[in-house]
Amino acid sequence: MIVPHRAEIMPRTLLALSFAALAVSLSGCAAVSPVTGGMDEMQVQSRLGKPEMVRKNSDSSETWEYPQGPLGRETYMVTMGSDHAVKEVRQVLRDEYFSKVRPGMSREEVRQLLGRPGEVMVFRARDEEVWSWRYLEQNPMFFNVLFDRSTGTVRVTQRQEEVRPEAGNC
Repeated sequence: MIVPHRAEIMPRTLLALSFAALAVSLSGCAAVSPVTGGMDEMQVQSRLGKPEMVRKNSDSSETWEYPQGPLGRETYMVTMGSDHAVKEVRQVLRDEYFSKVRPGMSREEVRQLLGRPGEVMVFRARDEEVWSWRYLEQNPMFFNVLFDRSTGTVRVTQRQEEVRPEAGNC
């Protein structure tokens, strides 16, 4: 029987541990939501805190808004049923929800869909208000909704990659 030298075993062990650590760190990034269906209100608030906004729905349910901005890249909408238990959890800063924003929508309609924006800018010369959300696709991105300030409705939307300063350039 051939027994590997101890020096040969150590690098393999370190390599295996490195891959295990990488897998654990990547799985942490893949966490969908800290709450799941069936949790009660107290459990949700113990994990996420007080919601930014609570909306009453026509079916007696409520939608609790949890934006992670302005620097975060996720916003959770938690639907609480009339029994005060979680019915649905949605992370809304995704293409599926961005594509629902249409010209003519009001600020309130956009807010109900995407939650509180991370940043709001006003451009008086163009009579425009721009709401921005950070999100993560393959790269860090911004989703912007440009509103006509006079009418309070969406003019257009745009996506743009977040520009990061290069190392050494301050």
